[in-house]
Amino acid sequence: MFVQLICPNRNEQEKNEIYQVLGLLCKREQIQIEERLDCVEILVCPQGKIQVTEKGKDVFLSATTRFAGPGFHAFVVEFFFDLQEEIEGNYEFKDDLNYDGDFDALCSIYEDEIVYLKDLLLKNSDMQTQNYMYEQTYFLPLNDSHSILTPIGKIDKEEFKQMDEKSLLPYFYIWNEWDKDAQFYKNAALYELCNYGAGKYTLMNESTLKHANQICDYIECAYQMDASISLPLKEYKYLCQQLERLNKCENGVQMEQEIYQYRLKEVYHLFSNVKVVCHGWAERSYDPVSKALVLMAPYQKDTEWHYMIQASLYPYICTKQSQLEQGQSILYRNKQIQIQTLKEENHYEIEAIIKEKSTLYFHCVCQEEKYIPYLTQCIKESEFQLEMDQ
Repeated sequence: MFVQLICPNRNEQEKNEIYQVLGLLCKREQIQIEERLDCVEILVCPQGKIQVTEKGKDVFLSATTRFAGPGFHAFVVEFFFDLQEEIEGNYEFKDDLNYDGDFDALCSIYEDEIVYLKDLLLKNSDMQTQNYMYEQTYFLPLNDSHSILTPIGKIDKEEFKQMDEKSLLPYFYIWNEWDKDAQFYKNAALYELCNYGAGKYTLMNESTLKHANQICDYIECAYQMDASISLPLKEYKYLCQQLERLNKCENGVQMEQEIYQYRLKEVYHLFSNVKVVCHGWAERSYDPVSKALVLMAPYQKDTEWHYMIQASLYPYICTKQSQLEQGQSILYRNKQIQIQTLKEENHYEIEAIIKEKSTLYFHCVCQEEKYIPYLTQCIKESEFQLEMDQ
């Protein structure tokens, strides 16, 4: 499920023309185009983006369409055709699904993919620990033995067994019709809620504010297109209050289904071949010196500071490594773990080593003693990914 358009042998002037036309096409479609360090990204929808890269004189436009759905795949194909009509020249077009305008046939391919995925999830429990939901992610929800996790929420495992591929489509794909209809915007809102959430940390930083406003935008679009569609209005009203934003869905219909928000609780933060457990809204960074993932506790005010977790495959982060290695180890879920807690003058430090198929090191700091049990449990629940994850 991949579409690519190659623009070979373009000089600088011709490359600039491509970017100018892409900007105009994005403006027409009301989608964002953003410049990154090594590429340009066209953000079409959640789970769906087009990457523009250069290699020598060639310009590559590429999109993985497996995760956003058949509507996104059809959009990308049409978008690439529009670019070719606007700018004369040689092109190489690749579409592994061979979409020819027959949208029903395209949807059937995605339905077959759901049948295949459903079979894998039910027959192979290890598959449920993999990233089968996202094109790109830095986190995964914690495993739930009674449910199947999807990009917009959980499905009871017994219910999942009985559902057919058509009813499962909106759980796994956001864009399932040719056009962006009310259901598309509802799915997009549920995806954003599930993966970013509406909670007490909404105003924490620029990223949380951006996603909070995006959730509201999607819900308002769905309501404007179909006032009868059920929506997550409780969460919408909460966000409107937090953002001091006008409620534009006063007469909307509240969803009866439970709204899932993975990151309001603990999640796996992905790092190398490791899954580190911490609160879903923890601020994430990377320390290149110690080669460590750094997770800072979420906060409501800039002056708050509660705890920090550092995790690394290298021992540099441990300040008392020899003392730690001489300590007694415990066995927890097939992992050998050594943990020590030290009280410093104004804070507490927790250092740990997890030995499984490899070794993982932790250095944690907290201001108050009450966070020690929480951080200890986060360490114990952290783990290496299965080989099939990598």
